[in-house]
Amino acid sequence: MRAVRIRLVALVLAAVGGALSWTLGSVDVLAWLALVAFTVSLGVEIYMLAAQPDQLWYEGRAAAESVKTLSWRYAVCGDPFNSDLSEGAAAERFRSQVNMITEDLHQISIPPIGGVESLIPSTLTQMRLASFKERRYAYCVDRIEDQVYWYATNAQKYNRRLHQFLLATIVFESLGMIGAALRLTGLIEFDLLGVLAVVTAGLASWAQTRQYGSISRAYAIASHELISIKSELEYQRESEWSRFVDAAEEAISREHTLWRASKGVLRVPRAPHS
Repeated sequence: MRAVRIRLVALVLAAVGGALSWTLGSVDVLAWLALVAFTVSLGVEIYMLAAQPDQLWYEGRAAAESVKTLSWRYAVCGDPFNSDLSEGAAAERFRSQVNMITEDLHQISIPPIGGVESLIPSTLTQMRLASFKERRYAYCVDRIEDQVYWYATNAQKYNRRLHQFLLATIVFESLGMIGAALRLTGLIEFDLLGVLAVVTAGLASWAQTRQYGSISRAYAIASHELISIKSELEYQRESEWSRFVDAAEEAISREHTLWRASKGVLRVPRAPHS
């Protein structure tokens, strides 16, 4: 995102340098500004094509979210880490699935996971050994309520950003209309329209890159779905618990699954249901 921001700002500066003229002696300062800005823009573009920081981030998020949902399933005895599994079998299944995730990475290099002792924190094991009511309460507060707050807050934030950028785009388009009218009447002679067009295009490009609208809608849907799940949580019995956690984690992962599919990054491996 920082690289995209630098590139868009550089293009706006290049447009300003091309539209105006300011000389110091025999040096056209703004022409040099345009040259430097275009050079920066080209350099950033080459960097993004070579380093592919977006793909690194996409894979990193996919792996982190996948391990996070596995950790919660394991800690609260959700499917496929049901409470009737022995501790050794559950830990080995957890280790195997985390290894499958890391082995599926292409952009990020992570060494294979060793024994289960170095992989599973004691807090996960302690929660897994707790009573059903304690596990249900921890899952409600630290997982479901936490995710409801996160999705709802970010849905509002992205929706607010979308409207801010739409308003900014309208403002610059209106200024472009005014500039065109002034150009027609001969009141201005420099290329103000080109600068405003580049700024407007830059704002639209940034909003599209950040996907404010689609992300806001996806997060709002996820928060409403999780609120519905929370309302059912307190009525769950231990015999139905593993399937309930499975359904809840699938709901939490649904937005992430759609996002992952749109970016073409790794799948989430699943062990056979016990």
